[in-house]
Amino acid sequence: MLNFSVNLGSDADSSIVYDLIIIGGGPAGLTCGLYAARYKLRTLMIEKAPMTGGQLTTTEWVENYPGFPEPVLGAKLAKDMENQAKLFGLEIEYEDVLKVDLAPKIKELVTAENTWKARTILIATGSSPRRLGVPGEQEYSGKGVSYCATCDGPFYPDKTVAVIGGGNSAFEESLFIAKYAAKIHIIHMLDKFQADQILIDKVKANPKIELITNTVVTEFDFEKEPRKVLLKNNKTGESSELVVDGAFVFIGAIPNTKLFEGQLDLDDGYIVTDRDHSTSQDGVFAAGDVEAKVLRQVATAVGDGALAAYKIHKYLDNPELS
Repeated sequence: MLNFSVNLGSDADSSIVYDLIIIGGGPAGLTCGLYAARYKLRTLMIEKAPMTGGQLTTTEWVENYPGFPEPVLGAKLAKDMENQAKLFGLEIEYEDVLKVDLAPKIKELVTAENTWKARTILIATGSSPRRLGVPGEQEYSGKGVSYCATCDGPFYPDKTVAVIGGGNSAFEESLFIAKYAAKIHIIHMLDKFQADQILIDKVKANPKIELITNTVVTEFDFEKEPRKVLLKNNKTGESSELVVDGAFVFIGAIPNTKLFEGQLDLDDGYIVTDRDHSTSQDGVFAAGDVEAKVLRQVATAVGDGALAAYKIHKYLDNPELS
């Protein structure tokens, strides 16, 4: 059985200069931590959540990760990654990084509890769900409007829900929610979906799911029963109402890079890296969903983390840095 108790951190020492500090504990960060520790680099991971794993912790099943012919629980995969990295010596602290100074040779990270120093930094802060920005969304976030099917899907047994989005995440999460809900309306602003065809076929074959295209959500009217999602057709301009018990928003993600603005080159908020995962700042690397790249999957994040650790090891091996 997995242990989901709150972590209290390691015996990390803020008085020393680490070889590497990893900001973020998702698959990219954990993989980099595992490889870096195996290279005998003194490595510290700083994660603001009470557990590592990133978005894996809110993913019920992972069915496309190599080596697992049967689907694996996202939370279990994350915990296994953490345990394996710790076996090689990765240290983990659960703190929120408030400020960074990436320009000096010895970089500094400031949290509410400590000031940490390292010769190199890996940024693996991932991304956060993008919001619609319509009336009622923020007010009822967590009270009927959700961004995590694994977290909140089971709250809707035999209920009706709306899912907003047209990509892989919207379709994957709809199929998960369909295990509980009686009816799902997928609402998309375009007439075509961006999801993989295999997912589109699965959704169309599910009698619980209805597809609504060329339509945008204008408001979540959840103040009183019955709850309603207010809609507008993009082509006709016609307004309508959809009675639901809850709504899920899956319209992409925003990179968690505000902390690094003005210190690193960014592209639409994502960190620009070269093929070695180096950023525009010497000694600073990035890996995973926080990078400007085409594909964001667990498998690609793991590959990013492994290569970043290798390049960091080679960087620190440079005699000119000693």
